[in-house]
Amino acid sequence: MMKNKVRIVDFLRRYGRKIGLDLTYFVKNGFWVAARQAIAAISALSVSVAFARLSSQEVFGQYQFVLSFLAVVSVISLPGLNTSIIRSVSKGFEGDYRRAVRTSFLWSLIGIPILLVIGGYFYVSQSHALGIAIMLSSVFFPFFYAPNTWDSFLQGKHRFDVSAKYAAVQSTISAIAVITVIFLGRTNLIAVIVAYLASYTFFNCYYYVKSLRYVSNERKDEDAISYGWFLTKMTFLGTIAENLDKIIIGIFISPSALAAYYVVSFLPLKAKDFMKPFFGLFLPKFSTMNGSIDGLVKQKKAMIIKASFLIAIMVIAYYFLIEWVNLLVFGSEYAAYYSYSKYYSVLLLLFVPLNILGKYVLAVKDKTTLLLSNVAYPIVRSILNVVFIYKLGILGAVVAYNVNTILNFSLYLVGMAHSRKKKN
Repeated sequence: MMKNKVRIVDFLRRYGRKIGLDLTYFVKNGFWVAARQAIAAISALSVSVAFARLSSQEVFGQYQFVLSFLAVVSVISLPGLNTSIIRSVSKGFEGDYRRAVRTSFLWSLIGIPILLVIGGYFYVSQSHALGIAIMLSSVFFPFFYAPNTWDSFLQGKHRFDVSAKYAAVQSTISAIAVITVIFLGRTNLIAVIVAYLASYTFFNCYYYVKSLRYVSNERKDEDAISYGWFLTKMTFLGTIAENLDKIIIGIFISPSALAAYYVVSFLPLKAKDFMKPFFGLFLPKFSTMNGSIDGLVKQKKAMIIKASFLIAIMVIAYYFLIEWVNLLVFGSEYAAYYSYSKYYSVLLLLFVPLNILGKYVLAVKDKTTLLLSNVAYPIVRSILNVVFIYKLGILGAVVAYNVNTILNFSLYLVGMAHSRKKKN
């Protein structure tokens, strides 16, 4: 067994030198990221199938509306601190970890009255169950978001194995809790929301305490907190834009329409979510890399061409199979909308280069590109969402998502070209 392991490591090192990648790093950590994401994807799929087949479209849509609304309010918890902590810890500065969590928690307290007021509005004007669910979420809010920095800290430490194990347990137990409530209550929105928030909150607090044992020094990165503030301000509009389509559909069309939109978007967006953490492996590497992205592209040209060809084949297969897969997974209740999923071929085609560029820009702190992608892009994206949804409804939201993906990719290229020109 040991000899085989040595042979594999030796092969990875030799082949990695040929293509210019640290393959031992990516394979070792990529395994844990893959395991984590596979379990998370199965958990999310199980919950979605339970909603689609056991609950009503109304409750399914309301559940997604609450989660989208919480995601918008989460900007108060300063989520940019998470990315900043990855960057600082990967450079050996671990002294800001506790301070980042404390800062996030204190700011999260502002979310309590906000959620109470908004929940009260929905209770009076739309749905009692929806209003109560939002008001109850205020109880969990500070403990739900602030302690989740444990994940970023462990990633910065390159402890993807520990992070994956923790996250896998968290997503599995949460899914079991939510599915159990759906099975027993079917249309009990309040119980489902409490099950989801309570399970995630418990594990976030528990894992934060456990993660403190991995703190090995108290060295401080002088700009860790300030850069976290900067990233939060940069991503504020992006967070709103990311959830605005679901909020608009839920309020101005119907929760049932939101359920249909979620179903047709689920598989391509979960494929995106599955791949996204793999790009987190690049952030610590980019943070310590010498040279520019141009040099990296030239060095990996052959590999990039092969990867692009493989992605194209996978996207073509997705385009022709997705309707059948949707029907198999979610049943016939949403069948009228399944053809909309084909539009997400654009997202799947551009997702890999878009995320690699995103991690590089974060690592090198290219503020021009960050401003374009996190300020200009979300504003235009929000406008396009409003226009397309107003004109075409659910289909408009799907089309807008993919048009916006092309726009985002273009802005990255423009911003990086501008930054390169300034340096020269």
